[in-house]
Amino acid sequence: MFKLFSLKKIVLRKERNERDYRFLGAEINENGDLVIDGHDLGNGVEGAFSCSEYEWSWTVRAEHIGKLKIALGSKGNILRTLKKKFSNEKAADLYAFLQSSKVPFEGWSRIGD
Repeated sequence: MFKLFSLKKIVLRKERNERDYRFLGAEINENGDLVIDGHDLGNGVEGAFSCSEYEWSWTVRAEHIGKLKIALGSKGNILRTLKKKFSNEKAADLYAFLQSSKVPFEGWSRIGD
């Protein structure tokens, strides 16, 4: 018997070079919330914030996932849609999209070594 694969976690960006590391991932947690986590380290962060580490998280609660799907023009899996629209260099556009979409989300960030 086949069990359908359900995508629960994706990586939108994972870049590493000799000076920097950048990561952005998304997952559906046990409550059905969409959680997007990012972590940047290195010279790029230092140039922007005068320290070498920046991390953040944005959460779209389960009750707002439908609104986010509409804003994305998606009828399918929200993670697949995010991967298609916001992977690699397009990952930097995700925060602006969340803000402009008017879909409620919560967030936090931490800057410092």
